[in-house]
Amino acid sequence: MFKKTILILLFLFTGTLFAGHAIYKVSINEDFPTALHTLKKTLEQQNLYIISKADISGTLKRMKNKLGTEYNKRNYSKVQSIIFCNPFYANEVLNLDPDMMALCPLKIMLMEKNDKTTALFVLPTALAKRSKARKVLAEVEKKVKKALKKAGFR
Repeated sequence: MFKKTILILLFLFTGTLFAGHAIYKVSINEDFPTALHTLKKTLEQQNLYIISKADISGTLKRMKNKLGTEYNKRNYSKVQSIIFCNPFYANEVLNLDPDMMALCPLKIMLMEKNDKTTALFVLPTALAKRSKARKVLAEVEKKVKKALKKAGFR
């Protein structure tokens, strides 16, 4: 009985611990250029279009002297933010809940290390639990996950 109670409590605690997790993390055993090229195509298949890229690793590299021994301690070879949007979804969000426009445009952070690329995506639904735009944001979130999966990220 005692073991069963402990297992039930552990299960309940674990569910609570991860219920609020807002970052979707998946990886692919591909170098950065290959992963980005494929992801761009699969995002476009979901009508999500890259409008900008922020080269985080390039900026950090330019600041290497100022950062000193703190520079890139985990040795990522590439870190880039992929910023994407669909104006029709953005318009729906604006109409339903203007505060949720803080999520627009959306982004995926791509990080490469040892020819493995990891994608990090903040789940809009985790931030829009009571929003009138939750349904629209859930649809976009589903499309992003589908694009990542189709690109080979697991």
